[in-house]
Amino acid sequence: MTRRCLLLTIGLIFIAGLAFSQALSYPGELGVGDTKLGKYFDSYSLQLSSGDRIVATLSSADFDAYLLIESPEGREIENDDYGDNDDARLDILVDTPGVWKIKVTSYEEDEAGEYLLLVNREKLKLVETYSGVLDISDPVSIKDEHYDRYTLRFEKQQRILINMDSDDFDAYLVLKPPRGRTIRNDDYSEEYNSRIDTITEEGGVYELYATSAEGGELGRYSLRVLTGGQAKIDRREGSLDGSYSNEHTLSLAAGEHVIVEMFSADFDTFLEVQGPEEFYEMNDDYGGFTTVSRLELFAPQAGDYIFTAGSYEDQSTGAYSLTIYSFE
Repeated sequence: MTRRCLLLTIGLIFIAGLAFSQALSYPGELGVGDTKLGKYFDSYSLQLSSGDRIVATLSSADFDAYLLIESPEGREIENDDYGDNDDARLDILVDTPGVWKIKVTSYEEDEAGEYLLLVNREKLKLVETYSGVLDISDPVSIKDEHYDRYTLRFEKQQRILINMDSDDFDAYLVLKPPRGRTIRNDDYSEEYNSRIDTITEEGGVYELYATSAEGGELGRYSLRVLTGGQAKIDRREGSLDGSYSNEHTLSLAAGEHVIVEMFSADFDTFLEVQGPEEFYEMNDDYGGFTTVSRLELFAPQAGDYIFTAGSYEDQSTGAYSLTIYSFE
């Protein structure tokens, strides 16, 4: 039996001056005059560094949006539909520094029209990478999944992202804090990809388990640990009664980065946000928990953003908490 234990002391001193977000807007139009390879497409280039996180969203009222991001070595990641509409969205953790290309196109050939590409760049600090192997000598959970264990030390209210990839099995991550709720993730943006994206409630030693979604799966994987800045936290308590929803308004500057989490022990939570120019997003379940909803927002425009805290089921009542994390 082998045990892989890696102690990482991750303090805010390492990321001083590095944590920031940047919002870029590219309004454009597909059609005659654009490059065409069966479909029209426009291309935008960004100089990126390892540890950057890019969240790109493409929307159009004229065509079914299709989005691709190409790495410096030519690897492409793509997305067609995001959510319940024809938008496309990609959430990428940059692993290769250099020029990355964002390609805007349509799902069908010959589609044309106006579009809006929003690109949000979050600067994170890559503090550790690790290449591991799940094999028969590793410990086994009660559900027959082999796992490797890592020990991490984080500061209080620190933003962390932990990413696990494997071509051999369906990756699964488990993070246990010193106290409180264990965080789990199976599939993130791809079937075999797992990511934990959270803000620590307290400083101390955290236990990370790199494992598989199904018992008996073995193979190689890669693990990356990234940190962001220290979050400012605003907690609000509420309850659902006869109205079955409550509104919470945030006045945000253009590009401001916030994460809003809703939790209730009494009902299945549902969280929505509306903003300027018909901006809308929603979330029901987050991280596999019906009692948690979460929205991350890089405000595309300055203005008031109205978060509606409600329940997934009609006529549900009970108490809830809303936690608002903001980043400089």
